[in-house]
Amino acid sequence: MFGSWFPEIVFRGSFPVWLAILFMVAAAGVAAAFYFTESMKLGTGRRVALAGLRALVLCSIIFLLCKPVAVRDVRTEKPRPILVLADNSQSMTQKDPRPAVADKVRVAIAQDRLAPDHGLTTPAADALSAERPTRADLVKAAFANPRLDLVGKLRAKGPVQPYLFGSRLRGFGDSADQPWLKALSAEDQKTLLTDTLTELLQRDEHDLPAAIVVATDGRDNGSVAEWEDLAHEAALLGVPIHVYGVGGSGTGYLQLKDAAVQDTLFVEDLVNVPFRFRAHGIKDGDVELSLSLGGKVVATKRVPVKDGQDVTETLTFTPAKEDASAGKKEVVAAVRVVQGNEPLEDRFAKMVRVADRKVKMLYVESNPRWEFKFMQRAFLRDRRVDPTFLLINGDRKAMESGPPFVANFSDQRKDLFAYDLLVIGDVDANYFTSEQREWIKDFVTEGGGLVVIAGRLHAPATWLGTPLADVLPVEVPSVKFPLDDARRPAEYKPVQSDLGKRSTILSLADDPAEAQEAWDNLPGLYWHYPVTKLRPAAVSFLNHPTEKVADNQPMPLLAMHYYGKGLVLFSAVEETWRWRFNEADKYFARYWGQVVYAIGLPHTLGTKAGQLALGGGEAVLGKPAQVYARLFTPEYRPLTR
Repeated sequence: MFGSWFPEIVFRGSFPVWLAILFMVAAAGVAAAFYFTESMKLGTGRRVALAGLRALVLCSIIFLLCKPVAVRDVRTEKPRPILVLADNSQSMTQKDPRPAVADKVRVAIAQDRLAPDHGLTTPAADALSAERPTRADLVKAAFANPRLDLVGKLRAKGPVQPYLFGSRLRGFGDSADQPWLKALSAEDQKTLLTDTLTELLQRDEHDLPAAIVVATDGRDNGSVAEWEDLAHEAALLGVPIHVYGVGGSGTGYLQLKDAAVQDTLFVEDLVNVPFRFRAHGIKDGDVELSLSLGGKVVATKRVPVKDGQDVTETLTFTPAKEDASAGKKEVVAAVRVVQGNEPLEDRFAKMVRVADRKVKMLYVESNPRWEFKFMQRAFLRDRRVDPTFLLINGDRKAMESGPPFVANFSDQRKDLFAYDLLVIGDVDANYFTSEQREWIKDFVTEGGGLVVIAGRLHAPATWLGTPLADVLPVEVPSVKFPLDDARRPAEYKPVQSDLGKRSTILSLADDPAEAQEAWDNLPGLYWHYPVTKLRPAAVSFLNHPTEKVADNQPMPLLAMHYYGKGLVLFSAVEETWRWRFNEADKYFARYWGQVVYAIGLPHTLGTKAGQLALGGGEAVLGKPAQVYARLFTPEYRPLTR
């Protein structure tokens, strides 16, 4: 549908149109008077022509001063897209038992061995296969079936936009060879089903889909959004959601909802892996839980079946030195139960690193504030951290007594680069020399981790305009806080962002439900350093409940970003020690331990003398690949030869 084709002229000058017309009339009169009062010997025709040209020029100038704008109203209708989503999570590798004839007929129809209109009645014996395809293979067969022609029939209704989803959403172009089916590998470790659908419904009203078609087994082990809220939102927007369920319709099923495994495991450190699973339609028997590392079973457990209930059980094991390696190893968490002659099972796999070296950390602080005191104790007890402390205004004898203390910040670049993680508290930027500030910036750029804990006296107020401020993930003002403020501070509780709820940094318990309960019950805080905005590509884990920044976004209290090859975490609060109330180090030490592992481990696991990276991020069998090397001098400067 098209609107008006001819444009409308809109004037946006500083004076009204009627005044402009008056000026034009006056200009034309002045031009005519000028030429008709001139004493030159000109004919009447020439005088009229010249006066007209002069008047035209003057009127044109006045017309342009009115700032005319041509506005054309063109209205069109474009068809809304139809979104096709295929589940790409690991649960789609499961091969379901299909004892019922109806289940086998559905498989035969998807695989084009029976006509789409066959119905669920028993066909000829040779039409049914004894094979058990994976759920992902069933999706591929159904969408590639020429007699079903699912995508072609959807194209007749509107443009089709295919996606794969799991822990993230990946879009593909709609072409005849259906590249999204070829990319369906069922490898994502998480399934954010309701979160993904909610995200698609939050598009601009002009980009909303006409409908969403989802091919999935229904497993969701990481979403925050509830099905009820999703259904209400879809109904409100008028976007129907059609689900193609690819699981079997057997009498029972076993679902592993979650198995929380850390990204990095440490040699000789106890690892706790909580299993959360559900059995439905299985009355008797035991569920066998197993955990394997690098193909070797490291823990097993048998528990009685609890039909229809979510069950949480924890398996523990300790990685040995022989488990440590330069690359990653696969951890597989599996649950299995035998119902009659058919085994029901589900599994979760994840690639992890096994580290055989502690995180070497330097913590620099100006005064022994409460945060420093309790963090010092926690790090000295943590067997995975090798801490060194520099307290600028501390007792000099203690600082000069040797490890774990140092008396001064290193005056050698290579000494700083020997650490994996640098933690800087409320330290004046002028404590560091200009050369040391550049070293800190280079340390982060070349892969070192940096944690900054804001304070009331110096940091980050004195950092503005220095290389130290350049590496921060946030922009901050320079604020001076009174030493003796008579005003009573108001208590507030930080709010986890959506990313923070899924982050290992803020996980205060192995079980997600317990972790959320712990956050809800933490004591409140009373102070924070103000933040004006997040820097591009930075993310926030914790936000202030009421304070806002640009674009009316919540003020970040805990933010992170990559600066060069290193991670930088900025904490606008200095009162996490309050989390020790009635709990000692249960939450406080766990939180700061996870901060150290997340920010310092990338540097720990890489080699100090060089870094290797695979071009393109992956190698394809039978095709050339490139490996890039980044080498360093003995002073840890990039080697440019």
